[in-house]
Amino acid sequence: MHTKIIFILVLFILTFSMFSCGDNSSGSSIPDLTSADKIELMYKSGFDSSGKMGVKTIDITDRNEIFKIAHTVSSEPFSYQYCISTGSMTFYKNGSVMMTLVYNTSDDYRHIAYSTDSKLTAVKLSEENARLLEKYMQ
Repeated sequence: MHTKIIFILVLFILTFSMFSCGDNSSGSSIPDLTSADKIELMYKSGFDSSGKMGVKTIDITDRNEIFKIAHTVSSEPFSYQYCISTGSMTFYKNGSVMMTLVYNTSDDYRHIAYSTDSKLTAVKLSEENARLLEKYMQ
């Protein structure tokens, strides 16, 4: 009986992970993020006493910082399933959203994911660029 329950549970988890995440699709084009005039960084700040995840937001308008953050997006594919994120970054130009990307700075899952042309793409996030994004979380 226990073996059957464990088998069903494992089958459910595998099925869920296959269909809830995504696979990498490279070659999608993204706008020139360095032309943004504002970036809104949103990141998870931990659980509060009620068990809900807190979220903090930082607006960045300094051109040098925008340039650095825009260059965290690489073209090197990230090959893992990418369901987990530690934050997001939304690029704006003249008050309009150019693009929103999610990122994960954890060592084993460092990546940036975004959607273009109805395809979800994930690219590697270097350790250096992960630390750059993490500095805003403090």
